[in-house]
Amino acid sequence: MRLFTLIPVIFIPVILAVAGPAAAQNWQEYSYPDYSFRVSFPADPQVETITYQIADDRGVEARVYAVHREDAEFKVTVAELADPAPEETALIDRAIRMLSAGGEVKVNIPHRINRVFGRQLSILHGDGSRAAVAVFDYNGRLYQIEGKSLPTGDDATADAIRFVQSLVFTGGGSNRSADDIRAARGACSAGGPGGASSGVAASGASIPPDSARLELRCRRQQTFAALVTALNSGDLTGAQRAYASLSDIQGSSQGRFANPNGRFAQAVSQIGEALRSGDLSGAQQALSSLPRGRGATREP
Repeated sequence: MRLFTLIPVIFIPVILAVAGPAAAQNWQEYSYPDYSFRVSFPADPQVETITYQIADDRGVEARVYAVHREDAEFKVTVAELADPAPEETALIDRAIRMLSAGGEVKVNIPHRINRVFGRQLSILHGDGSRAAVAVFDYNGRLYQIEGKSLPTGDDATADAIRFVQSLVFTGGGSNRSADDIRAARGACSAGGPGGASSGVAASGASIPPDSARLELRCRRQQTFAALVTALNSGDLTGAQRAYASLSDIQGSSQGRFANPNGRFAQAVSQIGEALRSGDLSGAQQALSSLPRGRGATREP
């Protein structure tokens, strides 16, 4: 079977939000201004201080905010990176190895929340649990957020995704230069409908008036990238999760496909029909009907 090849979308934001039973629960946003973030939990989190290993021979103090349920776990770890701070790539790579120990990383893609850049992962653990994860090196700290659906109860994948998606960094800071941020926005703009004219001018650092629309377009692109990655790796659950996220974005008037009756939208609809029935092969076949190369990513 010919599977779809997607040119990676680098440094653009992602949203993984699923509408459904999770929306009916008593989620509440918790703000931690001293640590420059806020996040939504389904219950009051327990807070503890631990030692986090940032290297084989070096541990640092970290705060853990966690909620444990029969079917899921929700956890944010904030580790203080005392001088000398590890190099970002080495730090995040080690965190990924620790998070995925005894399991398999199904998705590992660039991620961005506002102007803070990191990695997003989908991990299948040996016990059958599945985790949505994001990791960031920001403002002298390592931020690690994990939403895990456990095999001991009902499928809590939607809640796990909702939790990870709720993370917001406050204070307006960034872990990238202005040039990096301009390049990220330019890459997203060039890949979206209308080409470069729909995004940030290459010479300007300011956020355009329609930045919300641009952000949503970028999120749609990255979510589609996650869908393709999951289908090409044979990850049915990951593909179902990504498709649900894409559908949620499509629910916004600004997030709809430019041509809802076009070839691209029809193929995505066929992918969804196959995924809803658990037909991984059918979803892969629908994806393979799209043309290869960058042109196939123009619609998102």
